[in-house]
Amino acid sequence: MAGAHRMNETSIEANGLQFQYQEWGDARSRHAVVLLHGYAETKAAWEETAVDLAREYRVIALDQRGHGRSQRAPDRDYSRATQVEDLEAIIGALGLRSVTIVGHGMGGANAICYAAEHPDIVSALILVETAPEVLRSGIENLRRLLVTAPSAFDSVEEVAGLIREAYPYTSQEQADRRARASISPTPDGAYVWDFDPVFRDSSARPPEPDPGQRRLSDLWDSVDRIQCPVMIVRGSETDMLTSEAVQRLHRRIPGSRVSLIEEAGHSVPTDQPAMLALTIREFLQSLSGALI
Repeated sequence: MAGAHRMNETSIEANGLQFQYQEWGDARSRHAVVLLHGYAETKAAWEETAVDLAREYRVIALDQRGHGRSQRAPDRDYSRATQVEDLEAIIGALGLRSVTIVGHGMGGANAICYAAEHPDIVSALILVETAPEVLRSGIENLRRLLVTAPSAFDSVEEVAGLIREAYPYTSQEQADRRARASISPTPDGAYVWDFDPVFRDSSARPPEPDPGQRRLSDLWDSVDRIQCPVMIVRGSETDMLTSEAVQRLHRRIPGSRVSLIEEAGHSVPTDQPAMLALTIREFLQSLSGALI
């Protein structure tokens, strides 16, 4: 595809906030592969995978609310229902007729709910390290890293070092990718976490959800309403999902597939971007013309 490797970065207003996204591939296509990052990461987590996929597809990597260059929520509303409303507004504003959604962690949960609510738009779903049941120990490991680490750093290498301390199996290359997907430079040459500081505040409480938001609180309910082809991806070294949780999700989605990515933890997009891209491409190719 001509120009597939050329990346355009732009912003769009949706659901009352400004969102930043990167795009590769043919912008005239009314179908796109939409990439949704995990908690406390940014669209940069997808960069290598996106370039690979853009050889065949229009690819859009979004900074979700409060992350990266997208606007922080003034009311601190980062509920799943509100993030799904963001996705509804963004896909509508972009004029997409159909989407394949690749979601990691938090982004995967949002993707499940969007697919359940919009079966006419979602043609395929790839869930990376996502399930209704996750290990509390994995969540605590991530929170511990974010909360106990400094708020500013002198270099990317300093952040990568902290990641390697928290996740000893991680290679230096993997830690560097993950660090770059989580920080941004400041005018004085330092680096800071590239998401709303409220994510590091253990005492912060979200606003009380309204009845409409509670409809997506049970992720299993949304799982049961998915109608499109689904692939479930798990990292071999994950601290977030058990193989039993993945199998339960697999059984609840008829016809779904499971793929294990070796030498990857929870952060599969930064741990093994090339293998993830290959896995996604093979899955989508197996669906032939269903994505047009």
